[in-house]
Amino acid sequence: MKSTLIGMLALLAAAPIAGADEMLAPFTAEYEVRYGRIGVGTSRTTLSRAATGWAMETTSNATGLARMIAGGTLRQRSEFELSPDGLRPSQYSFDDGTRATGRDVDLRFDWDAGRVRGTAENRPVDLATVAGLQDAASMQAFVLARLRAGAEPGTIAMIEKDRIKHYRYAFLRRETLATAIGELETVVYRSAREGSDRETITWHAPKLGFAAVRAEQIVEGKKGFQTLIRSFSAGG
Repeated sequence: MKSTLIGMLALLAAAPIAGADEMLAPFTAEYEVRYGRIGVGTSRTTLSRAATGWAMETTSNATGLARMIAGGTLRQRSEFELSPDGLRPSQYSFDDGTRATGRDVDLRFDWDAGRVRGTAENRPVDLATVAGLQDAASMQAFVLARLRAGAEPGTIAMIEKDRIKHYRYAFLRRETLATAIGELETVVYRSAREGSDRETITWHAPKLGFAAVRAEQIVEGKKGFQTLIRSFSAGG
């Protein structure tokens, strides 16, 4: 449940991102997390300036009975640079919210050496980078930058623990969506990994810089976790 909650608010850059830093804008968004009709937690995503350029951070907290399964605050954070050549993460961390380190992840990207090194669930990681490689948090920023540039996210390589996986983003439709912060025009995308029985449907609002305002996880054709926006603030 822990990795699913954080992954929900979790796409090879085929072309440069034009405009560099102009293609992103700081914001904070808060979400309700549901499983079916039951509220199971809250989530907060922040895109901000950082010493290395930019940072994308998501924190999630379980509520009610779900807290018995996923106690504590889950946190994932990526620091990255955005240039006309693309988006490159420099470091990524995931904390499962417990004192134990058995599920934590800490990675460093050495683009000059072409390696990603660190630890994932107490196992060493040392992998060769691939073109456009993202982590679970920088991937969210990459998608925003692509959409803001008027480009498709396409297929994105993402490092997940100690493996590199590829996710395909496909446009589904435009949809007017009723949300807790009002009615919003959205573009809807499906993301999935080839051969997986899981997919995520995400509603992005152009008015909010293409920030996600809703996401649904679908497993074997059935709805799983959902995230629904409840507040949004630009800047910061």
